[in-house]
Amino acid sequence: MPLDALPHAAAPDFRALRDEQFPYVARAPYLNAASMGPLPERARRAVDAYTLRRADIHRMRGDDFEPTAARCRRLASSLIGAEADEIALLPNTSFGLNLAALCLPLRRGSRVLISDREFPANVYPWMALERTAGVTLSVIPADEHGHPDEARLMEELARGDVAMLAISAVQFTDGWRADLATLGAACGRYGAWFVVDGIQAVGQLPLDVRAAGIDVLATGAQKWLCSPFGTGFTYVRRELIGRMEPAVVGWTGQAASADLERVLDYGTEWLPGARRFEVSTQPWQDYAGMAESLELLLAADPARVQAHVAGLIDPLAAWLHARGVVITSDMAPERRSGIFAFRPEDVRGAYGAMQRAGVGCVVREGAIRLAPHLYNQPEDMARVMEVLDECLPR
Repeated sequence: MPLDALPHAAAPDFRALRDEQFPYVARAPYLNAASMGPLPERARRAVDAYTLRRADIHRMRGDDFEPTAARCRRLASSLIGAEADEIALLPNTSFGLNLAALCLPLRRGSRVLISDREFPANVYPWMALERTAGVTLSVIPADEHGHPDEARLMEELARGDVAMLAISAVQFTDGWRADLATLGAACGRYGAWFVVDGIQAVGQLPLDVRAAGIDVLATGAQKWLCSPFGTGFTYVRRELIGRMEPAVVGWTGQAASADLERVLDYGTEWLPGARRFEVSTQPWQDYAGMAESLELLLAADPARVQAHVAGLIDPLAAWLHARGVVITSDMAPERRSGIFAFRPEDVRGAYGAMQRAGVGCVVREGAIRLAPHLYNQPEDMARVMEVLDECLPR
C-alpha cells in the first residue's frame, strides 16, 4: 500500500519527537515495544553523564542519589494517578508481584485467584505461595479467545472466599485490555486484594490506580516506559503500606538509617511510605535515565499516545481484514491496546519475511505480534504492508 493512501493519524509533534529523541528507530520499522523499548536520547545522555561522573568520582554529588530516586517516584506516581510515597523503586515486574505475594496479609488457606494463560511473571509467585504458605491457588480457565473470563472471575469473587485477584492490565499475547475498574470494584465489594501486572499498559495507555481500585501494581520500565533494563516501580496503596511487613529487608528502608553519621543506632521503625520496600543501593545511573523517559512520556500524555498508536494500527488492521487474515486482537475500543496480533496462514513464512526486511516484531502464541509506540509513524506500517503483500496469498 502506498504511503499516501494511509491516513496520517500521527500528530506532527510525535514525528518531531522521534527525530529528536529516537533517531535510530527510523532505520527500519521497530514495532516491538511490548518486548523492549528504545532509550530516548535524553535518557541515554542522563545515564552516560551519570556514569562519567562516577568515573570522575570527584564530580559525584548529593543530588546523584536520593534526589534522583525521589524524582523517579514523583514522575511514576503522576503517570498512574498515585502519590510519590506510594511508589517503591523495584527492578522489575516480578519483584513487585513477589512483594505482593509475600507482604500482603494473607492467612493460611486464603484463596488467590488468577486467570489461565497469564504471563508467567504473574503466575509463578502465586504457585510458590501455594507451596510455601498454604495458600489455595485457583486458576480460572480463559475464555474461547484465550482471554481472562471476567464474568467467571466476578462469579468467583462473589463467593466471598477470595483473598486476592491478580491479573494483567493488558495481555502480552494480543493486547486484550482488562476492565480494571469493574474488577477492582468487585474486589473492594467482596473484600479481596486487587493486584495488577501493569507492564504492558503503563506508558501506552492512561491508567488511574485509584479509579481502578488497585491495591498493588507492579511494572518493569524497560518496555513501554523506554527505560534502562533493571528499572521499574511498584505502587502500593497508602492504606495498605503499614499492614505489609517487608519480606526482603534493606538497611535504607529503616528510619534509623536516615542519618548516615549514626547508622549504628539501630532501630525497628520503617521509613514512611513505600520506600520501606526498596532494597538498599539502587542502580542510580539507570534511574537517572528512567526519570528522563518518564518525564518524556508524561509530556507526551498517555491518552495522546494511545490515540496515536491506534491511528497507526487501524489501517493495517483494515488491510489485513480485507486480505482475509485472522486478527487475533480484540479491536473493541474498550479492549484494544497498542499490542496488535494477527495470524496469517503461514505465520513462520510471514514472520521470516518481516525479519529479513528489518521489521522489529515477534511471534507469540502462534500469532505475529506488533507493538508500535509513540515514536512510530505511518510509513512504518506501510512498510509492513509492503512486506506482507509479497508473502500473503492472493
